[in-house]
Amino acid sequence: MDTASTRDKVLAAAADLFLAQGFAKASMEQVRQAAGVSNGSLYHHFPTKAELADALYVEMLHDFHAALLAAIHGSVAAEAGVKGLVRAYVAWVLKHPDRAALLHKLKREGDVTNASAGIAAANAEVFGALQAWVDAQRAEGRMRDLPFHLWMALVFSPSWTLTARWVQDAAPSVPPKVRAALEHAAWMAVAP
Repeated sequence: MDTASTRDKVLAAAADLFLAQGFAKASMEQVRQAAGVSNGSLYHHFPTKAELADALYVEMLHDFHAALLAAIHGSVAAEAGVKGLVRAYVAWVLKHPDRAALLHKLKREGDVTNASAGIAAANAEVFGALQAWVDAQRAEGRMRDLPFHLWMALVFSPSWTLTARWVQDAAPSVPPKVRAALEHAAWMAVAP
């Protein structure tokens, strides 16, 4: 069995178990059995359950971040970019409701923190790219001059708050009117 497939099997098994039972109740032995790997393979890749949770979180975070950054790729205008970020956020959640639920669950319950080197690095990368785009828009007078952390809260907090509700449904959906309202509210919050 190649290393990548073993790691992927373990991450997939952990995702299912952490979502179904919660991080605290799921054991490494349950993960090992669900993944169909040996103890040696499991602990070679993930010496602790905390490291497993961090790795899983980082993998999902990279996928989520890639979807967001696609919305501001190139020379997209300020309004289109802000609305596109919210649109990408909602679309990712609806396409990957289990991942979105797990990201929320692991963070909310304190099973992963920004103190993790992998999580900190993943966040620094995307925040750096977002801030560079925001700074360029502000410099051109296309966006309100706000501290970056406030800009992030104004643009993403409404969607982030609603995500936990959306992913509770078996087949999550967000009506077009709600999507449009979230996009419009985000833009109005940061428009010049």
